[in-house]
Amino acid sequence: MKPTRDFAKITFSDFVVRSAYQMGKTPLLPLFAATLGASGAFLGMIVSVSTLTGLVSKPLFGILSDRWGRRLWLLIGTAFFVGIPFLYPLVQTPEHLFFVRLIHGFATAIYGPVTLAYIAEIMPEHVAESLGWFGIARSGGYIVGPAFAGWLLLMFEPVTVFTVIGLLSALAIVPTLTLTEPEQLKKRKRKPFGTQITESIRQSARTPAIWLSGILEASSFIALYTVKAFLPVFAVNDGVNVALVGLFFSVQEGVHVLAKPFGGRIGDRIGHVLNITVGMLLLAFGLLLLPYTTGIML
Repeated sequence: MKPTRDFAKITFSDFVVRSAYQMGKTPLLPLFAATLGASGAFLGMIVSVSTLTGLVSKPLFGILSDRWGRRLWLLIGTAFFVGIPFLYPLVQTPEHLFFVRLIHGFATAIYGPVTLAYIAEIMPEHVAESLGWFGIARSGGYIVGPAFAGWLLLMFEPVTVFTVIGLLSALAIVPTLTLTEPEQLKKRKRKPFGTQITESIRQSARTPAIWLSGILEASSFIALYTVKAFLPVFAVNDGVNVALVGLFFSVQEGVHVLAKPFGGRIGDRIGHVLNITVGMLLLAFGLLLLPYTTGIML
């Protein structure tokens, strides 16, 4: 596969904004929320509300990009990634932070479906391979972000780190501006807006696999986001260096990335249902161990 310039640009842009966005998620966000006085359930809501934004709006942005073009929505998503971090210095209360996180979630809600659709259209003869390489770059952002944020927190206050996040995200502006619109999208006939939404919902509702996979993924995300919300606060209070807390999440994501092909191969051999069951049991076992760990062993 020979990557095109547009493929290189969108991959670079996604890596940059994802890395910056993950910097603002953990360990930075829970620690910042705690300094504002957020605790308990509301702290968890602050950490997870951006995901709720994506849950509700991703299908809508996918449909809108089908109608109005990928490039436009990628530019809008980049604007959210770049602009919203500069609002964090204005935050004074946990309620303010909750609202800013709610809006910030639109960045990933747009980038999630639109980038994948864009790659499928500009690399039609190598879709699977292209998405594989793109997935590696995206996962790289999940690895780099937490570790870099933890390191920055050794030198700067959380509010300052959010400003750094905005500046880093700005590196994606030029590559995104120079993207070209896929030709096949220009030629595509569009159904009425209401009809397209209705058909999308009806088709999804009639697919049992979507419901099952959605429920399982939701369950795992509830567990993982609980860890992301509360582990940084507990670990720092227990005397763990904040840079090590960030490194913990980077290592966790690194193991996740490396284990994906291995897990997929096992699923092909023993069956996907059994493989998913084993994965969920391992997740539960790891969570059960957390209350019995202290210090760096967290």
